[in-house]
Amino acid sequence: MCFLTFLFPGCSGRGLPGLVPVQGTVFFDGVPLEEAHVTFRPLEGAEGARAAIAKTDGNGKFTLMTLHPGDGISPGKYIVTVSKMEVDQEAAQRVQEHEAQPVVHLIPAKYASPGTSGLELTIGPKGDKNLELRLEK
Repeated sequence: MCFLTFLFPGCSGRGLPGLVPVQGTVFFDGVPLEEAHVTFRPLEGAEGARAAIAKTDGNGKFTLMTLHPGDGISPGKYIVTVSKMEVDQEAAQRVQEHEAQPVVHLIPAKYASPGTSGLELTIGPKGDKNLELRLEK
């Protein structure tokens, strides 16, 4: 068993080396945004970096994870996306079972796409515990 843990270090429960803590708050029009999905995607050239995700709580606060809850993210440059959606129930009733459920963006859809979010951040070697993402209409 020790041999397998050595070959597959991600299975040991320790996670990836070099991750730093990142916590923050998402605001939409100055109000904390609850139940939103936050994704940090490494920009080109971020060698060895992986995407990290989080979901905001009732106060708009989030803690990033790469492999395990709260494990953080590798230092580097990232494009950030934020999305908050719900299923359009009326349209869903008209959709056949094999089709995707129609969704409604509760914040501008531009924030959900890496190409249009406009949110680029650099995470330093010590992380960031007071990050603020301020989104507007």
